[in-house]
Amino acid sequence: MRLGIFGVGRMGRVHLEHLARRAASGDVELAAIGDRHAPTLAAACARLDERLGPSFVADVRRFDDPAAMAAAGGLDGVVVASRTEDHARDALAFARRGIRVLAEKPLAETLADAAALCAALKPAQAAGIQIAFQRHYDAATRAALQWLADGRIGDIQQSHHVLQDKNPTPANYQSSGITADMAIHLVFEAMACHGCALPASVQALRFMAPHYADRANEGANVVHAFLQWGDGSVAHLWGSRINNTGYDNGFKLIGTKGRIDVGEFVGDFGPIAAKLWTGTGEGEPRGMLRESLTFDMTRTDASQPDFHARFGAAYAGELDAFIAAARAGTPCDPGLDVGWKTMLVAELAERSSREAGRRIALVGASGAPIETAAEAAALLASL
Repeated sequence: MRLGIFGVGRMGRVHLEHLARRAASGDVELAAIGDRHAPTLAAACARLDERLGPSFVADVRRFDDPAAMAAAGGLDGVVVASRTEDHARDALAFARRGIRVLAEKPLAETLADAAALCAALKPAQAAGIQIAFQRHYDAATRAALQWLADGRIGDIQQSHHVLQDKNPTPANYQSSGITADMAIHLVFEAMACHGCALPASVQALRFMAPHYADRANEGANVVHAFLQWGDGSVAHLWGSRINNTGYDNGFKLIGTKGRIDVGEFVGDFGPIAAKLWTGTGEGEPRGMLRESLTFDMTRTDASQPDFHARFGAAYAGELDAFIAAARAGTPCDPGLDVGWKTMLVAELAERSSREAGRRIALVGASGAPIETAAEAAALLASL
């Protein structure tokens, strides 16, 4: 397979590391690399020089335009990790030529852009786009979702999802608001516990706590969002940019027969635990630990983002799955529908947080549940 990457900034460098690893093994060919910004592209190529040697990089074609890369690169697949404002049009440049795309989240800058992308694609082209929700390929998360699917904790009643950064956003970081920016990761996690079905309602609150360098001009550094599904189950999402003791990401699933805990805080670097508890006091003792799994974090360095240690293996896993789907000719997972659905929920949470926690129902103009990206964009535009 001939693979490429367009956008090699903060997130692109993470994907580039894994692309380079696959290429160095001879399993795939890294055929093209691109970025609109010449210094960013030069820095990425220099890093490839360090890892793989100048002779390797000399054979990789360089581009400053995604359309030119799509037309001339002869690619089978590409990673799109450009700025959020460019995600949709860059993905379209490749997908319309039948090139498989692993697109960084969010799918687009606005839901209108996401809806336009969906409308512009033929079914086969749409099936070839994978949204880069690395949590889908995180081993601890997959273990938890398997326990849930197997009925080990009964029917889910509530879940709690936390994401706390240990450092402020980088200089010049592009954010559509802290709620939308941070919550989209947690929205995916929560929706994955419900078969990726949209919740029935969303509401959120935002706060500015001391002391924080608000480089992205988000106006807040703590957010709490609440999603509720038609069966009454609730997900609580807690995002924060001010956990100086270390990056923190974990979740709890509470059901009628037990609970699952994943990723309790372990400092700046430590093992990731997934624990299954059952027993409600009716016929068996409460809170019996039935299974406990441990997963190592990925050793990282200062050049990597804060979250790389926690999700390094998951990033590798999503690229592996992308390549496997391309070779097999099967639809990508997570696909476009997950892309626009998570955007809708995150954007509604952002809107609610700016309106003192207004509860927003996810229904169209007719009062029916949202079914398409176009309906999602119309709902957001109507608020």
